[in-house]
Amino acid sequence: MAARRYKAFLSYSHRDKRIAEWLHRQLENYRLPAGIDLPDFRSGIRPIFKDREELPASDNLGAELEAALANSDALIVLCSPNAAISPWIAKEIDLFKRLNGDARVYPAVVDGDPPYNMPPPLLVHYEDGTPTEELAEPIAADLRPDEDGRKLGVQKLVAGLTGVPLDELVDRHGQERHRRMAIIAGVFFIGMVFALGLALYAIQQRDTARAERGEANGLIEFMLTDLREELEPVGRLDLLDTVGERAMDYYAGQRLEDLTTDELARRSRAVQLVAEMHNRRGDNEQALPAFREAARTTGELLARNPDDPDALFAHGQSEFWVGYIAWQRGENETARTALEEYARISSRLTAMDPTNLDWQLEESYALSNLGTLAGDEGRHEDALPLFEKSVAIARRVAEEEGRPANLLVELGLGLSWVATTRQELFDFEGSAKTRREEIALYDEVLAEDPGNSEAQQAALFAKGRLGWLMSLFGRDREARMAFDDAARLARLLRERDPNDTVTTEMAITVYAERARHYWRRGLDRRATEDFERVEQLLADLTARDPENQDWAIDTRASLELTRALTDRNAMAPARMKRLAAKWLGLLDPNRERHQLLIVAAHFLHGTALARESDRAGSAAAYARAISIETDSIGATSLRAVAAQRIGQTALASQLRGRLAELKIDPSYDDRLPLS
Repeated sequence: MAARRYKAFLSYSHRDKRIAEWLHRQLENYRLPAGIDLPDFRSGIRPIFKDREELPASDNLGAELEAALANSDALIVLCSPNAAISPWIAKEIDLFKRLNGDARVYPAVVDGDPPYNMPPPLLVHYEDGTPTEELAEPIAADLRPDEDGRKLGVQKLVAGLTGVPLDELVDRHGQERHRRMAIIAGVFFIGMVFALGLALYAIQQRDTARAERGEANGLIEFMLTDLREELEPVGRLDLLDTVGERAMDYYAGQRLEDLTTDELARRSRAVQLVAEMHNRRGDNEQALPAFREAARTTGELLARNPDDPDALFAHGQSEFWVGYIAWQRGENETARTALEEYARISSRLTAMDPTNLDWQLEESYALSNLGTLAGDEGRHEDALPLFEKSVAIARRVAEEEGRPANLLVELGLGLSWVATTRQELFDFEGSAKTRREEIALYDEVLAEDPGNSEAQQAALFAKGRLGWLMSLFGRDREARMAFDDAARLARLLRERDPNDTVTTEMAITVYAERARHYWRRGLDRRATEDFERVEQLLADLTARDPENQDWAIDTRASLELTRALTDRNAMAPARMKRLAAKWLGLLDPNRERHQLLIVAAHFLHGTALARESDRAGSAAAYARAISIETDSIGATSLRAVAAQRIGQTALASQLRGRLAELKIDPSYDDRLPLS
């Protein structure tokens, strides 16, 4: 019997399985527009081979896969950071190119940026079945929303597979779409909503035949997938709001125990799509109940198949989304319950198959989520072991995968959480040690790929925090080196993308901390230069979004109060009092991050009154600064000076003793403006 012939072989990472299944369905069901008649493609671009699952740890692809590759007219490669490090995808590309050369290989970008998301053989030119020293220059269809998008990306692939010019394909589809949408936007859509209403009525009456229910489920899935693809180009996505609402009404009338396993799976997919649609539009008020309904459905699937890995994974993802949205909305109890279930499922999956590295990473992410939640609630002692366990898993996976760049950065970000948590627990030496380990990972990545922006941005933050720690310890040389490295990265990243607000926020922190370091060391001119840089960057941010309270209140208050106590401490007392009053009126004493700033404002007010010889008023202002109990290092230093100035020497010694226990340089406060 002759081997089956395939129109294409779809090569993808297991972590990109969802979009691979979508693309497979799109291509196999594709219909060429009227006027283009290719006998080989009248029934779609089928068959396409996509059944590769996890392969054993072997260099042998397997006879079935090798036969499928040999009998495929083309190779489609889903490109992502996960695909770039997959040895199996690399082997598939190599085998196909040895048989067919470069011409029929079609990359499709789903995540990451070329060439860092492309498996190495994709970038190598093959001549007569042999790799050469020349580079291939594959032209990729980019399925990401901000690039070609899914619709145009599919059309690019179809153009390559069929040989039809892309312009002709797009033009003919456009003509067909406009004819079709004139009907769809009216009669067809009304008919669908009417059909949903009938389905809702039928299910409520409990006499709907299973076949009719299956048609209704299929109709909903079509409207939330294929119809969305049709409505998006003509700007009618608003119609989907009604679809989502009717779909949720329809599902509310179902009894999960009455549904088959297949119906449950379709239901969970459809409800998940409704939830994601709301989440992408920022409507978490609607997204959360939809994610909860998806979790209820996957929970029923799991109850029927408690040992099925796919059911476990699907339910874990549903629980993650419930937890994530609840966390965004400040519903911490709901978030904790859902994220703990996600972590439990991830741990169980890892126990079922310890060789599955993807599941190990899911467990790492789950533990990190729980650590983040604990840290947000101030439970840093609970957060630390969660972050440490997450890092241990990420480290093991990175080693087993050969230390690829994306996993090294992932590991570094995990260490960043550990360092920050140790800092919150006042383990400054431990925090500094972890920061150095984190920075070493980014340096390793950048040694191989100097332009890796993800590693550069992570290193910018880490080196800035290390500079702050070294400055506290009085280790000037190490502090300056770390600050200068961070400032260099900030300039580089901002030159590359001046609109990246995250980089700008990090740059503000680095320059402000370096300015304080300069000032404490008597380098006033350099301090002022850095403070002026902060002024410019902050003005840029607030011009973009004047309503952003972090920028307009928190960062602005920190900058103005810091400068009033450092390089601008010679300002007139009246101006000091106005500045202090301004921020005491705007800052919230119930917010932990505002407490240091309120202490600084009272201290500034006391300094101004002392300069006006108002001893009673000054003492009262200093007393108010002392009365705010906070563990902040900066606030402790200011409170110690305030206590000293009003004669509370025992308290001043106690506060300074606390800094000494933490091995913090006592010169931290010795240049504060004198009364």
